[in-house]
Amino acid sequence: MGGSQSTRKVTIDNENAIQVSQEALDRIQAQLTSKQTQQAQAPPPPQYIPPPSYDQRPNQDYIAEEAYWARRIENLKRAHEKINAGMVQEYQKTLKEANELFDLTQTYKVATKLPPCQEEKAKVLECYSTNPGKSLTCSVLVNEFNDCVCKSRVAAVTASS
Repeated sequence: MGGSQSTRKVTIDNENAIQVSQEALDRIQAQLTSKQTQQAQAPPPPQYIPPPSYDQRPNQDYIAEEAYWARRIENLKRAHEKINAGMVQEYQKTLKEANELFDLTQTYKVATKLPPCQEEKAKVLECYSTNPGKSLTCSVLVNEFNDCVCKSRVAAVTASS
């Protein structure tokens, strides 16, 4: 249903459907000839002349301009290299100072920090000096000192991790 095209053809013969009078044809012909004569008499439209551009300047000016900008770019590059060199020097100097300060504070902390278990050590030394030749009597104090040293080692390892 309407999916295929019809094969029937209809033709209508109507030769006199539009009739143009001879006067209308003469008027159209007169208008065409007058337009052609006007176009023949009119001067041609002026040619577009582009304004002089950069490429049309004399070659000397172009070379001088290029040399000027090349010098200018080189001067700017040198100035930026000097600035960058100064910044690198300042960075290295500041980094060195910071490292020195950090090392000083670390050294100061280590120097001012007493070794662990000083009380237990003093007790063991006192026991040995009061009991020469009887080292087993100080075994309890030695075990306490050993436990203190082990605890301080574990604390140091966990603090550095």
